[in-house]
Amino acid sequence: MKIYLDNCCYNRLFDDRSYSQIYYDRNSILLILELAEKSAISIIGSQMLVRELNDISDSFRLEALQIIYQSLCSQEVHIDEKILDRAEQIRHASNIKYKDSIHLACAESAHADVLLTTDKKFLNNCRRIETFTEVMNPNEWLMEVLY
Repeated sequence: MKIYLDNCCYNRLFDDRSYSQIYYDRNSILLILELAEKSAISIIGSQMLVRELNDISDSFRLEALQIIYQSLCSQEVHIDEKILDRAEQIRHASNIKYKDSIHLACAESAHADVLLTTDKKFLNNCRRIETFTEVMNPNEWLMEVLY
């Protein structure tokens, strides 16, 4: 199974866990990363993810996320004209932000089974349009897969 984690999933690992939703998201993402470490699933990355990770100003967070990404990502999607064209189609059909549309286009290009995100606006907008890759919250996906 091929999983694309968007940038907010990686960053969720460092968010304030005092909020229950963030706590559950973080634990789900940790379990998903453990599944990837055991080769039960494949994590797909992209040039867009690398660019966003490199924009992180906190050096500790940046280094930790780079290690996670580099060690668990089994495939990296390179952005080309086809992906940019698909991202434009997505943006015109929805209220999805530019970077998120590229993430979705990358996930579709890699034939990911699912794109996981903790961004509620992105998730809700994806549910309003036709996508070639399912978009879900990590908690939702784990519940579906495990049970």
